[in-house]
Amino acid sequence: MKRQTLLIITTLVIVLLTMGFQCGKEYIERKPAYEFFEKLTLTPYKKIYSINDTITIQFQANDKKLFDKLSNSLIATDTSQLFVGFYYHKRYIIATQPEFFCDTKVDNPIDLSFTTLYSWYNVLTYKTNCSAPNYFLKASFIPKKTGIYSLEPFISHQYCQNKIDRPYTTTKFIFDLADCNKDIWLSIPSASRGGELGFTDVQIDKKEIFVFKVE
Repeated sequence: MKRQTLLIITTLVIVLLTMGFQCGKEYIERKPAYEFFEKLTLTPYKKIYSINDTITIQFQANDKKLFDKLSNSLIATDTSQLFVGFYYHKRYIIATQPEFFCDTKVDNPIDLSFTTLYSWYNVLTYKTNCSAPNYFLKASFIPKKTGIYSLEPFISHQYCQNKIDRPYTTTKFIFDLADCNKDIWLSIPSASRGGELGFTDVQIDKKEIFVFKVE
């Protein structure tokens, strides 16, 4: 009886393991048709801003083409729009409750939203116009609170709703700056950088995050 029970258990284990391996084999990583990569301008560039200064981030593509890293060429994307998003992230000293750390100004937005997220994020999102002949985004941030902050874009390319052809794409926007103020980030006590120690450093080096101080 014990031998029969052991045989049944062994058989079940083998079946489960086999199913697991089959599922792994069936998973196929989805590869993008395009990997779009563009740069954002940021003006004026400073390490330290004052309250009521204006930080403006901008991107423009007059012919509605985006640079594709896979083909190393510009790709026409005239049936598309940009979903534009920014985190205005308070890094130090962390707030204790949700609040707005800045004001914003956006040119020609669609579905504009500016909200707080937790006690350390202000989040700006909007879309560009599908029918526009070009890509143009211009978002300005006006600091209202002192502290150390970062600006983090999360911008994506999206096909317009009435279009059928929708190949899978990825999109990355970085800052067109020689220095994204890593020294300001490192001036924060290491204990306050917490679990992001190391990860944020890399993002700053890659120019995915711009850090600054408001006095």
